[in-house]
Amino acid sequence: MSHIVQAKTTIHNPNLALLGEALQIVAGAHEGGRVDDHILNYSRRPQEVNTHLAVYTRRLQRGIGIELTPEGAMQFTGDPWMVETEFEQIQQEIVQTYISLATMQALKAMGYTVEASQVEQQVIIRGVTYA
Repeated sequence: MSHIVQAKTTIHNPNLALLGEALQIVAGAHEGGRVDDHILNYSRRPQEVNTHLAVYTRRLQRGIGIELTPEGAMQFTGDPWMVETEFEQIQQEIVQTYISLATMQALKAMGYTVEASQVEQQVIIRGVTYA
């Protein structure tokens, strides 16, 4: 049955610019991927998400949105009916991409030169400092 669900994450008070960048990366990795400012409900009517960040793919035609709770916790909002596997996969990709970008930003702020590479399903981040 089609209905809107919310899935909380352990991320609190995310940097919205980095989060938007993460969504662009994830959307770009999927056929028909795009970022918008809302999701679609079961009747395909736009439904606002409070961060104005949502990802759509060819299979996730109703989108998956990002919302922040009043306490600052990041959560996913959307209708996973008939696309549960991709819905969960996109959530994982967004979290992993956001954490990778935040880690790289923190290392750069500490003066490291940052190198990132992807090996199979893992992102490897290396912070290098030169004496």
